[in-house]
Amino acid sequence: MKTNLEQAKKRILNIDWNLISIDKPSHVILVTEFIRRGNIFLDFNSKDNNRRAIFNASEIIDFSMPETIKEENSRLISVNLDWTTEYLCDFYLEWSYAMDQEVPIALQFHDLYDPIIKLFERGGRISYHHNELVCGNHAWARNSGAITRDIPPQDISDEVLDRIDLDNGGN
Repeated sequence: MKTNLEQAKKRILNIDWNLISIDKPSHVILVTEFIRRGNIFLDFNSKDNNRRAIFNASEIIDFSMPETIKEENSRLISVNLDWTTEYLCDFYLEWSYAMDQEVPIALQFHDLYDPIIKLFERGGRISYHHNELVCGNHAWARNSGAITRDIPPQDISDEVLDRIDLDNGGN
């Protein structure tokens, strides 16, 4: 049986970083769902009211992975990526390792980083610009507390996302 970390590494390795799809309708859903899941996690695990869109969940729960694995992970994502993408891939790998260590909160929020990794797999990219998280022509406030757990979860299956892109003129 493959570990979560092994599966996460494989996902990262399989991303075609040269594939960049600008402004697909599904990208909005993936970023919003990522922020929504992050806010739910932060509601349970954060002592402050800062709802940063990009955060290290392992750090928030005071979980540390061994330095040897951190170094191995950093070599895996040493592709020429912008800092937001690089950090998110690293945070995803750390979270996968926390799941392998059966950290209860990591198991509860096992799919925390799935929407953003799926965005990368589908050619989407994000960045920060003027205190906003930007993806294509869309932006979200860097402190994204407005996207709360009250928003219903989105189906982020490839079939649904492909249909949304086709129905809305995406590529």
